[in-house]
Amino acid sequence: MTPDLSNIDSIIFDLGGVIINLDEAATIKAFAEISGRTENEVLELSKTAEFFKLYETGHIDDPTFRAHLRESLNVFSEDNVLDGAWNAMLGQIPLHRLEKLELLSQKYKLFVMSNTNDIHARFFLRLVDLISPNKSFHEYFTQVYFSQEVGERKPNFGAWQPILNDHQLDTSRTLFIDDKLENIQAALAMGLNGFHNITPDDWVNVIE
Repeated sequence: MTPDLSNIDSIIFDLGGVIINLDEAATIKAFAEISGRTENEVLELSKTAEFFKLYETGHIDDPTFRAHLRESLNVFSEDNVLDGAWNAMLGQIPLHRLEKLELLSQKYKLFVMSNTNDIHARFFLRLVDLISPNKSFHEYFTQVYFSQEVGERKPNFGAWQPILNDHQLDTSRTLFIDDKLENIQAALAMGLNGFHNITPDDWVNVIE
């Protein structure tokens, strides 16, 4: 459904499944291959192991995260192998999405709020540099917020609070775009407007 944008002056974007293509199953498969575990076992680990959330909220650093991976998966893989498996979920950022952001930035204040981490961030920032050599990822937005930096993950209300506070945003005039329904529901509960992005280009086709 096309959102009513008549009263909107700010848009907060998620990253995965919205700006960058996302295939979480690819990371599950990659970790299964290097560990010899089944994909179901790895999937269950990803859902229950607390260290994933600790990493995405900045409570542990890259080496500690990798140490937890090695211990949990019982592997002795080098850093680059673990990072490659962790980044396997991250796909392309088609140029037309960046071009759309460029257009929207002339009309709205644009922000990012993403549940992400340093290993992923380094990967997709390099990816943007390759397809947009004259403009960095951060330059497409008023400001970019990552969960690892703010210490909160969506759908916790605290994930949005720094954006709202830093820029004095009116929730009734702010649209939040995310591919996960639970995050949209949390945003709506805060008074934000929400658009559930079911396929990556949905927002490109309806946000004007």
